[in-house]
Amino acid sequence: MKSILSNKIIATLQLVCLLVFLPALLFAQSFVATVNKNQVGLNEQFQLSYTLNANGSNFKAPPLSEFNVLSGPNQSTSMQFINGSMSQSVTLSYILQPKKEGSFKIEPATVESGGKMVLSNTVTVTVVKGSSQGSQGNGQNADEKTNISSKNIFIRVSVDKSNVYQGEAIVATYKLYTNVQVVNYSINKVPAFNGFWSQDMQMPSQLSLSNEVLNGVNYQVGEIKKVVLFPQQSGALMLEPMEGECIARIQVKRNRGSSPFDIFNDPFFNDPFFGSGGIRDVKFAVKSEPIKITVKELPAGAPASFNGAVGKFNMEGIIDKTKLKANDAVTLRLKLTGRGNIKLAEAPELDLSPDIEKYDPKISDNITVNERGASGSRTFEYLLIPRIQGQYDFGPVEFTYFDLDKKNYVTLKTPRYTLNVEKGIDGGSATTMGKSDFQVLGRDIRFIKTQVPEFVRNSDDFYGSFLFWLLSLVPFVGLIALISYRKKHQELNADAAMVKSRKATKMARKRLETANNLLKTGNQIAFYDETGKAIWGYISDKLKIPVSVLTKDSAVEALQNSGVSSDTINAFVSTLDYCEYARFARMDGGRSAEQVYQETVSLITKIEDEIK
Repeated sequence: MKSILSNKIIATLQLVCLLVFLPALLFAQSFVATVNKNQVGLNEQFQLSYTLNANGSNFKAPPLSEFNVLSGPNQSTSMQFINGSMSQSVTLSYILQPKKEGSFKIEPATVESGGKMVLSNTVTVTVVKGSSQGSQGNGQNADEKTNISSKNIFIRVSVDKSNVYQGEAIVATYKLYTNVQVVNYSINKVPAFNGFWSQDMQMPSQLSLSNEVLNGVNYQVGEIKKVVLFPQQSGALMLEPMEGECIARIQVKRNRGSSPFDIFNDPFFNDPFFGSGGIRDVKFAVKSEPIKITVKELPAGAPASFNGAVGKFNMEGIIDKTKLKANDAVTLRLKLTGRGNIKLAEAPELDLSPDIEKYDPKISDNITVNERGASGSRTFEYLLIPRIQGQYDFGPVEFTYFDLDKKNYVTLKTPRYTLNVEKGIDGGSATTMGKSDFQVLGRDIRFIKTQVPEFVRNSDDFYGSFLFWLLSLVPFVGLIALISYRKKHQELNADAAMVKSRKATKMARKRLETANNLLKTGNQIAFYDETGKAIWGYISDKLKIPVSVLTKDSAVEALQNSGVSSDTINAFVSTLDYCEYARFARMDGGRSAEQVYQETVSLITKIEDEIK
């Protein structure tokens, strides 16, 4: 009897202890990682949650490189009452999608709580082919279905024509289609447009949406990029996909389970007013489809004055004066106007007398890019200096383009020009100079005297000395050196490509000075455009690659063949891509424009030092 009573007393004491310490056990600090299902299909989504039942800060998630993070971290807070005491917990959740099959261990996350670092447990997820099998919903977290696909959000590119001639303009338009709410979007990969010369159109800073019905479905559509493309080679060319990410705000549906607590999964409790997370911001990857462009070769038999211009053009030649003196300057302006690849038009060649010195033309553009392509004017301003008096005839100056309407070549001609050059003040004449044109400099030059001079014999004879023979040889050596220099100078200037190659760095620095001035005025779009032109112009001139065949691939190949290091080539490609991207996309967290400018100057210097 005593034994039975003793046992009852012990049991009573154990029950009292349990009731006293139960709240402490229930509210002990914990940081738990859970998934709503441990086995998931390859193309399915699952939720990873981290729950902390105390205050915390500095949450650090584990590496999730084996999964696509579609949403998260999403934070929610819950409260509960046990024996009159309230506890609060915070949950951070991710929506993940596996990249490949296999068994993956998700390492612990960390958080600071109570003055110390707390680690969660490790979670294992098995990814199988197709849909996951078996019951997975025994945890507290219900499966959230986003029901979003590429039919809801996608990028679509359209071109105004897909069968063109080499050099003919193509307008490509990239549009974002959505039938769900999109709160933000970003472009991760801009098409390289290999084989094309591209010119971006100005786009509004804010995305403007309009309604459009596609395949019977109503979408909100916004234009995110418009570009005019000029194919630089014939054959089949591809417009590479544009890739980006969108943040879609959607209503999440939850699966109803068998637990009596699933009443809180009712849509009433999913209202965002109650903070239960019925509305989710989901990250979704978008990608356009590639488009094939068929480029036809231009007909054979092009005149010698054809340099790749395609479209419809007119040319006007203006010379500021026809009467001048030797060593005076005269300006010839050739103004090309029309529609087509006018941005790629090269300066016409002038057939001049060797007695007229010609400088590289100054080029100025007034070009507009719109849905109809590129149009406007390009002016070539030549500075000519006749060195010897006389009459000089030159011209007509010719410019040939391929007319897309007539499907043949058209040659434009200026009038013939005549320059009447008189003798200049500084002796620009071929006539004989008289005595009055000379000046006596010390005792080096004397004219014949009429009286008999007095000759005084010097004890030291200069004639026949070493200095005499040395000074006698100086004119001959100087004449030979002058002839050799003149011949070398003519040989170097005879090769136009070599001349451009020698002046490539100088021209690039001039363009970069223009870009720096644009940067100082705050015009960053024009700055990135001019910086890209400086790099392309330098590569074209230095490596002697015509603009008509210059692409990123051909430039990389030429740099490799010239002995440029791979690091420098990678920097070249990276800088070009960054300039192209920055012309239409906002660069939050990227390199500053000043940094891009300094990197471009350093890049051209490195290529100049490394090239063979």
